[in-house]
Amino acid sequence: MINVRSISVELTDLEYKVRQKTTHSFIKNQLDKPIIDLDKLFVLNEVYQNTSMSRNQKQDYIVVIMLIDIALKTHDLINNENYEKQTDKQLTVLVGDYYSGMYYYLLSQLEDINMIKRLAANIKKINEEKMNLHYTDNKSEKEVYKSLLISETYLFTETAKLNGENELIPIIENLLMLNRLKKEQTDKKSVLYKYYQQKQLTKPDLNIEETIETEVNRLKIELDSHIKNLSSNYSNYIYKNTLNSIQTNISQVEEG
Repeated sequence: MINVRSISVELTDLEYKVRQKTTHSFIKNQLDKPIIDLDKLFVLNEVYQNTSMSRNQKQDYIVVIMLIDIALKTHDLINNENYEKQTDKQLTVLVGDYYSGMYYYLLSQLEDINMIKRLAANIKKINEEKMNLHYTDNKSEKEVYKSLLISETYLFTETAKLNGENELIPIIENLLMLNRLKKEQTDKKSVLYKYYQQKQLTKPDLNIEETIETEVNRLKIELDSHIKNLSSNYSNYIYKNTLNSIQTNISQVEEG
């Protein structure tokens, strides 16, 4: 049986491999090193767990998908209001392009043309939804949350579908969306924060952070119900790293 410790060791190994591909002397001197999301590594590791690939092959595909995610996140930074200089934005675009070139190079080494086509389609869909998030004036709250969900999880849910792991999709969606909402909640320049400010769509007697928190708690309850179906210690990993306070949150929601 795979235990929590062995999962952590595997994720550390994967993180190191991703870090190797994103390390460049120029990038290191110009921009902060990219943040590697361990929960995304975790879900990809689970998605590829039951394939017939060798361990090295699985890791190669996981590294490629993580590079795509990092490239997309890096390109998002050009809209960061803290980037006052045009040169900062230009450097960020170049770094994002470097990561993009790296994953295409790695895919070409794998000689998987079908995967290249699928990933290109996934990237197109994600970018379309990100564009929607820049124009939320006429969007409903439900539409904004849907675009957030797709932009944050689509790359990973489509990978799950490709590998026949459809039962993992709700877990991936809930887990990654939870992480995204926690970031949205604490950043007053985030998509959701600005949307609620503009629309003044908060629930009665709640501020923006508390309004987002109601959705966070709902997702935690959903995630809890889904991971009970996992037949391994992966559920323990999620409890330890994401849902360690779920009982408190569930009680608060039920009492409310």
